[in-house]
Amino acid sequence: MQPLPENQPSEAFIRALTETQSALRGYCHASLGHGDEAKEAVQRTNITLWRKCGQWDPQTEFRPWAISIAKFEVLGVIRDRQRLQSRFVFDPDVVEMMSTEASNLTDESSGRGEALERCLEKLSDANRHTITEYYSHGLSIADLAGEIGKSPAAVKVILLRLRAKLRECIEGELSRGGAA
Repeated sequence: MQPLPENQPSEAFIRALTETQSALRGYCHASLGHGDEAKEAVQRTNITLWRKCGQWDPQTEFRPWAISIAKFEVLGVIRDRQRLQSRFVFDPDVVEMMSTEASNLTDESSGRGEALERCLEKLSDANRHTITEYYSHGLSIADLAGEIGKSPAAVKVILLRLRAKLRECIEGELSRGGAA
C-alpha cells in the first residue's frame, strides 16, 4: 500500500473531491454495473486522488482529472475480476469504449446514475437479478434463459421491457428533480 501524501490536501481539493463523488459513482456504475465492483472502483479512485492531491492544479477543472483517474481504476477492477475468474469477459478495446462512453454520459448535475440506482431498487428481486446478470456479469441470453427457466426469446422480451421501464423511471425521477 502506498503512503498517504506528505502534504495535506487543500480545502479546495477536499471541496472538489466531495462535490465530484456523485459523478465518480455514476461513472463507475456506468462502467461496471451496480454492485461491489463499482463501489470498489470508487474507493480506489478516492484513495488515488487523495494520494495525488499535490498534482492537482486548482486552476483546472477537478472533475475531468478525477474521471481520468477513475477510468484507470475501473480498468484495474476489471483486470482483477478477470484474474479471479480466469476468464475473459470484455475485450480491452470494448472496455475502453465503454469507459469513454460512460465518461461522456456522466454529468453530476443530471443525477442519472443516482436515478438509475433508485429505479433499480424499485424492480422486483427477479427483474433486478436478470438485469444484473446480463449487464453486470455478462451472462449471455442463452445462459440467462437457462438460469431463469425461460426461452431465449422470452429473455430478450423481458430485457426489452425492463430497459423501457428503467428508462421511463429515470426520466420520471429526473423530471421530479431526483426526488425519491
